[in-house]
Amino acid sequence: MKLIILLLFLVIFVVALIFSVMNFHLVQINLGFGSISLPLTVALTIELFAGIAIGLLVAWFQALKLKADYARLNKQLKKTK
Repeated sequence: MKLIILLLFLVIFVVALIFSVMNFHLVQINLGFGSISLPLTVALTIELFAGIAIGLLVAWFQALKLKADYARLNKQLKKTK
């Protein structure tokens, strides 16, 4: 299962990288308090890595919650024995 997830991640990464290399135009990014001008490839790459980081952070918090639930349930199970 981990191999399938890794392969899927690599395919998505390669497709996004190819897409970003093919679109090398300057874009204006409005940040609310200012704006910057970046090549589209850089903006897409930053967006890709930000999405990956957010996804990993959410998965990490979910794993922490599951570990806490497991510890709580394990403690309850030991009390009932």
